[in-house]
Amino acid sequence: MDAFSSPSPAPSLLQRMLASIVRFVLVLGGMLLMAGALLLGMVVATGVVIWALLRGRRPGPVNLRWGTMPRPRGFGRPAGGEVVDVQVREVDTTRLP
Repeated sequence: MDAFSSPSPAPSLLQRMLASIVRFVLVLGGMLLMAGALLLGMVVATGVVIWALLRGRRPGPVNLRWGTMPRPRGFGRPAGGEVVDVQVREVDTTRLP
């Protein structure tokens, strides 16, 4: 019988051990990649918040809703409520810095 004619139906002990080692290495690599991506995201988010605070701008709230996003009001859209008239007042521009 030739060694290359047909593979054995059941994997040998060495093949099973190698497959287990490869699977373990792949799972460990995936976990390390995920942890690195999480750490990178945390560092970037912290940097953005610190940069915004140094520039004097408070970061806005985070919207974690997955679904329909509220559409911004803008030109070409009907007003959502009634129009309110306000009292006109004069602004003194000489006292402005």
